[in-house]
Formats: sequence, structure tokens, C-alpha cells
Amino acid sequence: MSELENEKKGSAQQPMGEETKEKAEHPSTPALEEEVNEADTSEAKEDPAQTAKEDLTAEALIAEHENQPSDEELEAEDTHDDAVSADEEEDEHVYEDHVLELPDYSTYRTEDLVNEAEKLLKNEPVQKLKEHFDSIRKHVIKDLNEERQAKLEAFLEGGGNQIDFEYVQPLRERFRSIYGSYRSQRKKHYDELSAQLAHNFEVKQSLIEKIKELVTKDESIGETFKEFNEIQQQWRNTGPVPRAESGDLWRTYHHHVENFYEYIKINKELRDLDFKKNHEVKERLITEAEELLEMDDMREAFKRLQSLHKKWKHVGPVEREHRETLWERFGEVTKKMHAKRDAFFTEMRNRAAELVEEKQQLVNKIKEFPLEKVKTHQQWQEAIKGVEAIRQAFVKIGRVHHPDNDKVWDDFREVLRTFNHHKNNFYKEQKKVFQENLNKKRALLERAEALRDSENWKETTNELKRIQAEWKRIGHVPRSESDKIWKKFRAACNHFFNRLTEHNKEADAAFEDNLKAKQALLEELKLCATSGDKKEVIGRLKALIKQWKGIGKVPREAMGIDRTFNQELDQKFKAIDLDRKESQRIRFENRMEVLSGDDQDDMGLRRERSKLYQQKEEAEKELNQLENNMGFFSSSNKNNPLLKEAQKKIDSQRNHIASIEEKIKMLNVKIREVNAAAAAKAEDTDTEEEAKEGD
Repeated sequence: MSELENEKKGSAQQPMGEETKEKAEHPSTPALEEEVNEADTSEAKEDPAQTAKEDLTAEALIAEHENQPSDEELEAEDTHDDAVSADEEEDEHVYEDHVLELPDYSTYRTEDLVNEAEKLLKNEPVQKLKEHFDSIRKHVIKDLNEERQAKLEAFLEGGGNQIDFEYVQPLRERFRSIYGSYRSQRKKHYDELSAQLAHNFEVKQSLIEKIKELVTKDESIGETFKEFNEIQQQWRNTGPVPRAESGDLWRTYHHHVENFYEYIKINKELRDLDFKKNHEVKERLITEAEELLEMDDMREAFKRLQSLHKKWKHVGPVEREHRETLWERFGEVTKKMHAKRDAFFTEMRNRAAELVEEKQQLVNKIKEFPLEKVKTHQQWQEAIKGVEAIRQAFVKIGRVHHPDNDKVWDDFREVLRTFNHHKNNFYKEQKKVFQENLNKKRALLERAEALRDSENWKETTNELKRIQAEWKRIGHVPRSESDKIWKKFRAACNHFFNRLTEHNKEADAAFEDNLKAKQALLEELKLCATSGDKKEVIGRLKALIKQWKGIGKVPREAMGIDRTFNQELDQKFKAIDLDRKESQRIRFENRMEVLSGDDQDDMGLRRERSKLYQQKEEAEKELNQLENNMGFFSSSNKNNPLLKEAQKKIDSQRNHIASIEEKIKMLNVKIREVNAAAAAKAEDTDTEEEAKEGD
């Protein structure tokens, strides 16, 4: 069997003969609204018709405007038949472009889709854009129609009449212009490509005629063979032809090449040399094909196999005895590659189903989100982060070529709308609360600014601290106002407290002599003997206490000297073994003096009384528990050690409560004294003011 016959027979095994089979086994994924079935439009490898990037002339602009699609044409699918060359690879176009290059346009905003269409038309070959423009068009029209329908419904709800409804969509007009330009450029490209393919077909037919004429020429074998090689080179350099004509044309060409070798009495040595060279090339092509079986990237491997088949076509004949063997080896590799490729795309289809299921699970997660439990800003922030993580995971999966992909995407958009609706309602209410909080903080700011230059140091300090505590309790305010009002509030507070610091520095300088006096008195207390007559010792200690109170304030950084004096005083009372009750009374009297301070106000005394009331309440609860526990010993012997211990604890607790009550009485007396002194002082001040007014 000749090589020509074998290659005719084997042509059905070549990848270029698999178009119909691949369409059946690996159909392209439908677009988001309807499936578009048309022939492959991928670019021919030697395509001479490149998209022009020149500015449109006035005439072209007019033609472009006239070719702009109507609304019906814009929403209808593009069914224009494209010219297809023999060298174009349908599988490469369908699978590689769709899976690797086509973005998930369903995630784009409408304006971004129009911008992307304009950018693609400007920067990419028009013959590569069909899948992109089909997908973009469907999503743009769907979004614009939904927007227009929503406006119409709102118009009708407002009492409008549908016949009066008008709604201009600049994006629709802009996309109409872009899409019209795309269709015009694409038609021009394929018209030019069709003409070029027809021209190539005529050129190759003329080359076949030249080969046929070679056997009739009366010239030297060397010249004839040289001319034959030139014709072969011209054949290789001529671009692709229409796919429908390719098979017959190729077989006719090789038939006459065989005739040339058979009927021209070529020099045997030259012929054998050519056979040997062709044999080596085909052996190399077989080796390269076998290596492709080890590749992991099946798309790239199959693409390279297509290229090897084209090269095989252009290699001349080999020795007759090797032709069938070489072709069978090459065909066997092709069969294995097809089997591996079929398994690969089966896995791809299965994987697509898994990815759609993953997307559906992500949608379900948002559906099942417990929105009814999200009540606070913090909870909503956590919910937003959680949903955003799910959204990113959904987008990361990307566009899946599966019939259910569009439905899952619509579900996804719907659950996001529901989530955002609840979120927006919450933050609308939050804005009201934030505004109320802002009004409260503005009121506090006014109070703080009114006090910033006050010289009533103590009362203003306490008031500003209360204002600051109230400020902290107020919740969030609008973000646009938060920093501004905080800076004003902080500035007002800082202004006063900076002035207070300067004031205290001046006052502290005047208290240095008081500190020296108290340091001397503290040393005297330390040296005070505790031996001898107890009453005399107590008298000396009380005298020292009275002197200490009469000295007055010390600098702020030395205020710890009062605590040191009281600690030393407690040690002296312990040393003279004073009656415990009396000792507590004297020490508490001293403490009350410290609490009333130099200004003799009742604030510290009242806080101490409040603490004692709390201690009394806790002590009474403990006493009640102890007395209840005594019920367990009702029938016990009075000499029972446990009974005695329990009674001892009860007596001790009663004494403790009595001590607290005594301190509370002492505090009540001291508070009345302080308030009476303050009232008398205020009366004296009023009298002085009245006298001044009389003058």
C-alpha cells in the first residue's frame, strides 16, 4: 500500500477530522441567557486580515451609525456565519479560550461590562471576541432591562400611565454603539478572511497545475527538480484555504507529487537522498508525538499534536517499504492522545458539576445565616466579614461551564440582595441613633467649653470628670463628625487641665514650708515614747494629731506623708496597748479628719459612710448564716467544742457589726459639723456681698 493511500485512509484519524465528534462530545457551555450554536471562529495561524486600528473617516462614521443595532437586534443572538480556514483548531477555541481566558462576566457591574467591551474592541483581534461579546451583551441587556423595569414599576406605583413612561439609559446607547462597531469590524474581518482563503485556494490549484506540467518539460533533471522544490516551497508559504476544500486539495496535491516521483526519471541517488531526509523528519515527528503523551497539560499537548500533523502533511514521501510502518506508528500515538484527551474532558465535565455544587453550598450558607440574631453594630460587622469571605470564595471559583451555573449565580445575587437589605435597614436605624448621640455629645462639648477657663479648680475638675465619664457612655456618632467633635472636646478639657497643672505648680511652691513642718512633726512622732502613764502618752499623741491637722496642705508629690504619719500613729497606739475599741475610735477620728480634707467638704465622708453601709449589710448576712447554723446544735451538749466555736464566731460578728454602726454614727456627726460650717461660711460670704453692694 502506497504512502498516499495510507495517508488518505489515515486522514480520518487526524485531529483535523474530529470537528464533528468534538462538538458532540464536548459542547461549549451556553451563555447566561441562551445558547449560541455556530462554527468556530478562532484565528487562522497565517491570517493576513488583521483588524485595522486607524481612525474612522467621516464616511465610515456615518456607515457605523447606520449599522448600529436596534433594541431587538441588540437583544437577539448573533448568528452570522464566519469564514473558517483549514488550519483553525476548534477544540483550542472552545476549551482553552472558554476555560482559561473568558472571565466570569456575571460578577461585573453594568458600567464595568461596557468598559470591558470597549477595551476589548480597542485592544484585541475582533475574531477572538465573539464569546466575550456574547456573554457581555447578555449581562448588559439583562441588567439594563431589570433597571428599566424597576423604574417603570416605580413610575406606575406613583400613579403614572405606562404610555407616558420614558427612561433614557446612556449606558444602553453607549453599548449599542460599541456593539455595532464590533459587528461591523467582525463582518469586515471575516469577509476579508473569506476572500483571502479563496485566493489561497486558487494559488494552490495553480501550483498543482505547475506540478502536472513538470512531467512534460524538456529540460535537465536537475533544473526540473529545482523547479519542483520551488513549487513545494511556494505551497508551504501559501496560507490556509477554506476548510471545506482542504481535504480534496491536499489529496490532489500529494497525488501529483507522487506522479512526479513516479514518472520523472529522477536520478536515483538524489531521490534516495530525499527519501532519507524525509524519513528522518518523520521519525523525529513520531518521537515528538510520543513525548506529548507524558505531558500533564492536555490542552497544550493536543495543540502541539495538531501542529505535528500539519508538519507531517508537508513532509515528502519516504521509501515505499517504510511508508505504511511510519504512518501506523504516528497514527497509534494519535489514537492514544485522543483517548487521553477524551478522559481529560470527561474529568473536566465532572469537575464542573462539583464546582457548581460548591457554589450552591456557598449560596446556602448565606441563606442560612441567622440574621434575626444580628442586633448590634459589632455583630453586623462580623456578619459582613463572614458574608464577604463567602462572596470571595464564590467569585474565586470563577465561571463554570455547566447548565446550572446561571441559576446558581441568580440565587447568589438574590441572597446577597436580601442580606444587604437587612444590613441597610439596620444602619438606617443606626444613623438615627448616631445623630441622637451626636446631639448629646454636642451638649457635653458646650458644657466643657463653658468650663475651660474656670478658676473654681476643685468643682470644675470634678464636673469635667463627670462630663468625660458621660461622654464615654454615649455610643457612636456619624463617622464624618466623630473626629471633629472629639478633637474639640479634648481641646476644651486639655485647656482646663493644663491650666490646673500650672495652678498646682504655683500652689505647691507655697506648700513647701508645710512639708518641712510635717516632716519635723513626723520625726517627733517617731521619737515619742510609749512607756509610762498611758493617759499622758495618749495626750501627747492627740496633741501631735492636732498640730498635724493645723499645718495645712503639702505639695502634691509629697501627699504620701499623711499616710506615713497615720501608719506611724497606729504603731504607737498598738505599742501602748490601748483598749481596742478606744484605739479604733481615735484612729477613725483621725481618718475622718483626713477624709474631710483641708476644704472641709463632706464628699469623702459620704463615700466612706456608703462603704460602711455595704460592709454592715454583708456582715449581717454572714451573722444570719452563722445563727442559722446554730440550729444544727440545738440538741448538743453545751460543752461541745464545735458549739462553743460557733457561738464565739457569732459574738465576734456581732461586735464587728456594732463597731461598724459606731463608725457610721461618728460619720453622721462629722458630716453635720462639716455642712454646718459650710453653711455658716456661705452666710458670711453673702453678708459681705450685701455690704459691698450697700457701699
